[in-house]
Amino acid sequence: MHRSRTEPTAGVPATARPTAADPALVTPLLPSLTGLRWVAAFVVFAYHVRNLGYFSGRAQGLLADTMGAGATGVSLFFVLSGFVLAWAHRLGTRPTTFWWRRVARVYPLHFVGVVLAVIVAHVLMPSIVTTSSKALLANFLLVSSWHGTWWQAGNPVSWSLVCEAFFYLVFPLLIRVLHGARAGVLWAAVALSVLLVVVVPHLVAVLPGQLSAANWPPARLPEFVLGVTVACLIRSGSWRGPGLAVSAVVAVAGFVAADRYPASPFALNGFTLIGFTLLIAALARADVAGVRTVLSSRPLVALGERSFAFYLVHLLVIDTLGALWPVADPRPAIGGLALTVLALAVALLVAAVLHRLVERPARTALLAVPGLFAPSRVSVVTR
Repeated sequence: MHRSRTEPTAGVPATARPTAADPALVTPLLPSLTGLRWVAAFVVFAYHVRNLGYFSGRAQGLLADTMGAGATGVSLFFVLSGFVLAWAHRLGTRPTTFWWRRVARVYPLHFVGVVLAVIVAHVLMPSIVTTSSKALLANFLLVSSWHGTWWQAGNPVSWSLVCEAFFYLVFPLLIRVLHGARAGVLWAAVALSVLLVVVVPHLVAVLPGQLSAANWPPARLPEFVLGVTVACLIRSGSWRGPGLAVSAVVAVAGFVAADRYPASPFALNGFTLIGFTLLIAALARADVAGVRTVLSSRPLVALGERSFAFYLVHLLVIDTLGALWPVADPRPAIGGLALTVLALAVALLVAAVLHRLVERPARTALLAVPGLFAPSRVSVVTR
């Protein structure tokens, strides 16, 4: 899934830092991408409301017609994650330092999310109980999606974090190859990434082990690589993508196509990949140019900063309220709407509490640990 913030640069030799021509140095913060994180998280929230039956009849049909492609929000997270990490990259950063920062950013909330999922499963939702202790441990360690039948072990949404953990593992190698590469090499990487998104699902289908192209980490890697590569193109001055209006139209068109043709092999990420990538690039360029966008507004940036916590708990909240407040079938539209608004409010409240009491202090504490993985002086930008 992910984060539009800059990485620390303290301790990096001045000679190893980007030049002033590098827009990532001139504009390290990209608030529009922080706001975009919230949009992606909300789309996934609406998709799960649709899947878990808060509505029925015509209301359910309307929700299905507008949010049936909500799973593509995860694809947006993956491309965005690669883009932001490449934008934040500074020459001279050790891989161990990078990995420790990722642990500090992701793991405290992940741990709490799995604990909450175990509690909710045993108290209210036996359907999501993880019966295998090995599967639960694998989820705690962020390796569960490598085993086909364990992909929703522990906290059901954390399969995407397993993918992200794999992306983080390979990022130092990727950025070493792509950062500073010639434009031709970068454009070739873009073309290869798009091609692999189309081809990999067919390759995964013939592999043993009940693997799925939707959640097996290597199958989702091309989306992350695409984000990394486009960020490198913009940083090098070689990007010639369209502006924000055209990019937004292409992104929405791809989302509509994915919703309209759910059985298509392109529905998972193929329809939306180009549009989402163009939108991320256009928003980043708008921030660099000092152009304010709706997504860079203070409310959306604040929601974006809490979107990681929101994403990890939203499905648990939807499940919990659905179990505590059963509604007659068929569900009245007003009842489904009330339940949806309540679920959104509760998930936001829980996310705000976790962001303030777990995510931020735990990250600060872990980054302050001296030694091999953390530099002695750390300058952190929280967005």
